[in-house]
Amino acid sequence: MADQARSLKNLFIDPKFQLRLMSYFAVLFFITTICLYSTTYLFFWTMKSKALNVGIPDGHIYYQFILNQKHDLDMLFIGLAVFNFILLLSVGFLISHRIAGPLFKMRIYLQNLTPLSNEFQTREKDFFQDLAKEVNTLKDKVK
Repeated sequence: MADQARSLKNLFIDPKFQLRLMSYFAVLFFITTICLYSTTYLFFWTMKSKALNVGIPDGHIYYQFILNQKHDLDMLFIGLAVFNFILLLSVGFLISHRIAGPLFKMRIYLQNLTPLSNEFQTREKDFFQDLAKEVNTLKDKVK
């Protein structure tokens, strides 16, 4: 049962946990993205304020230049933000699998535990590698 074929329908091992973990990643992404964008906005606003303070009249070509630079940076920022969001959710998905996988496998293993059960093992890249040793020690005590 634990080795059932994957499909889009059962992409998540533990949807409640995995979606919650990925939502934390998403919230952190949005907070940091807003902070970073705020600094670029502040930078261009400061550039305009300094230009006005030194006497460059409103409507000067310098302001159009600054506006064009801000637009170019905004387009780059949006592209990088989309890329980073996809990257962050992908990494969050992989990490959540490496956490949820061993716990799910252990739950199924313990539900079906008998003295003749095979050794409990986790995948090589899963977190909680020491869990296998503890579960197998428990299995030996149950015999």
